[in-house]
Amino acid sequence: MANSDEIANEADALYDQVNKSSLEEETGVRSKVFFQDELLKLAGVDNAKALMPLIQHLTNNGLFRTLRQAGKVGWSSRPREAARQIVTLDREDKQLYEIIEEAHTNGIWSRDLRKKTNMATNTVTKALNQMEKRNLIKSIKSVKNPAQRTYMLYHLVPSEDVTGNSFFDSGDLDESFRDELMNLIVFWVRTQSWSENKKKGKKGPVSPVLTADEASSRKRKRAEDIEDAGPHVYRRSAKPDPETDFTQMVYRAGTHNYPTAEDIHKFLTESNAIKPTKAASLTVAEIQGCIDVLCWGEKLERVPNRDGIAWGYRTVRGVSFRPPGTAMDDYEDHPGTGLTQAPCGRCPVFDLCHENGPVNPQECVYFDQWLRS
Repeated sequence: MANSDEIANEADALYDQVNKSSLEEETGVRSKVFFQDELLKLAGVDNAKALMPLIQHLTNNGLFRTLRQAGKVGWSSRPREAARQIVTLDREDKQLYEIIEEAHTNGIWSRDLRKKTNMATNTVTKALNQMEKRNLIKSIKSVKNPAQRTYMLYHLVPSEDVTGNSFFDSGDLDESFRDELMNLIVFWVRTQSWSENKKKGKKGPVSPVLTADEASSRKRKRAEDIEDAGPHVYRRSAKPDPETDFTQMVYRAGTHNYPTAEDIHKFLTESNAIKPTKAASLTVAEIQGCIDVLCWGEKLERVPNRDGIAWGYRTVRGVSFRPPGTAMDDYEDHPGTGLTQAPCGRCPVFDLCHENGPVNPQECVYFDQWLRS
């Protein structure tokens, strides 16, 4: 029969092997539960009789915790630093710790701790404060119930259900980041969606320079001169208009790869448009959620790619967006002129509209809606 020193050495070796196989614990993911068959292989022993003293030694020192899963008894490891302090806890503190430990990355409310232990509020509060000071547990803010104090083990990372995704900051929804991110998605996807031909501007006639006498003589114009005068051209807006400054031409079917959710995620995380901390936490699933919202809002649409396998996304014609970096108030729509308020003024297919064509003034449904309004 092995002596206590041999058991301690073999138990430490088993503990190290278990930790190597359950590195998920460091990232906050539920640690792996080991059953007897797995521990026999890791310990290098042939039977349960030789294994049980090792498990008992690790359990007594707080390095192993015993739990039941799928009707079988299993064990999982604890960090050494936490184990040293766990063995010094009194009975009530240890009971609270084990309940918090069971809650794992989801945490548990202080109210539920009182219900499960039937302890007085003062006793629970005192024990939690002591364990917080010893870095055994920590309190976190839950996005589902911000008013409730939620506790979890100190070394674990809260799950997304507790802290929210990348659009939450300290438990609060970061609406400005979410809106800017979706605007940036529309802005970039639009650059990948269309074959754009910039319209060439026409040079107008140069106004003559008048002398003082000529200017004075023209102050009073005859009515017929005013009627014969050409219309004065006003600038519609100082901001660029993507629907009038460019003609959006559709790529021929099967000749273009539109950006996928992975492509959009790569662009966002590798660009300098967002903070590195936010970029590091963004996931493809979160970007896909933004894309879905933009599709529902009729800003993006899903289209097949050239390979016929992956789905890509492009902007719809006439989509509105702000150039990244501009403030919301600086880019609000202005009333414009009578032309821009009429349907033709901002029609995304204005260049294709002609008599007897697929788009024509006679069958335009927007004119009737505009006139009725």
